[in-house]
Amino acid sequence: MKECVQPYYIKDGKIFDYQSFDSGLINEGKSVYEVARLSGIQLLFIEDHLERLFLSLELAGIKPWISREDIAGHLEELISKNQALEGNVKIVMNFRKAGNQHFLAYFVAHHYPSKKDYTQGVRVITFPFERSEPNKKIWRPAFRSEVSEALQKSGAFEALLLDSQESLTEASKANIFTIKGNEIITPPRDVILPGITRKHVLEACREMDIPVVKRKIYMDELPDLDGLFLTGTSLHVLPVCRVNDIVLPGSNRMMKKIMKHLEQIIHMHLRLT
Repeated sequence: MKECVQPYYIKDGKIFDYQSFDSGLINEGKSVYEVARLSGIQLLFIEDHLERLFLSLELAGIKPWISREDIAGHLEELISKNQALEGNVKIVMNFRKAGNQHFLAYFVAHHYPSKKDYTQGVRVITFPFERSEPNKKIWRPAFRSEVSEALQKSGAFEALLLDSQESLTEASKANIFTIKGNEIITPPRDVILPGITRKHVLEACREMDIPVVKRKIYMDELPDLDGLFLTGTSLHVLPVCRVNDIVLPGSNRMMKKIMKHLEQIIHMHLRLT
């Protein structure tokens, strides 16, 4: 699959044709990145994405060589040049030991869930993996390749990451929430990459007075859950109906309330930006 999918991309402030895109620009050295979703002509929660990008740079010990304002300007130029109204935009800060550094922005392939996925839920698998520094969003090409192969073989929608203690931390491209009774449970910040959509789902829960418990979620808890859902840039709130061979309720009243409230938050954000 091609990494850059639209006709034009930006490298170090200049527009290039996608045919000249070199994947070595992100696979070599260290790449800190974000992926934001385009809706109309606006990138959803872009301020949050840029804040996390610069936090990842700080945690990785990399000094930024471009400002947030300049990045925002380049993103506007990228969207305009490609005449795009939908899709996912990848923002990459690549740094190499020799001192070479590059800023990249381009459209990547996206897969948004279907209406059926949202009403009935999706099937997921577990995948053994622990992030060494979970709060940094670092590009890991080998990990991505292994997960993609596992998903292709199983036909599953996503992979839940399983640590050595049989705890589910997050998904390969999403965060995890479970429902038990009147409570929402989600893994704590120190063992995950805190997602942008996760942040706004927690905001929705606060506004609706839904109790949230932040703790680890173990595999042996799954059969007794009242629901499990994923949150992410491409997903928003997506119900899960099956984990490996464990069948779960595809949706419930609380999950639907959260889904609806998040959509209201998204609508308000797009209207105000």
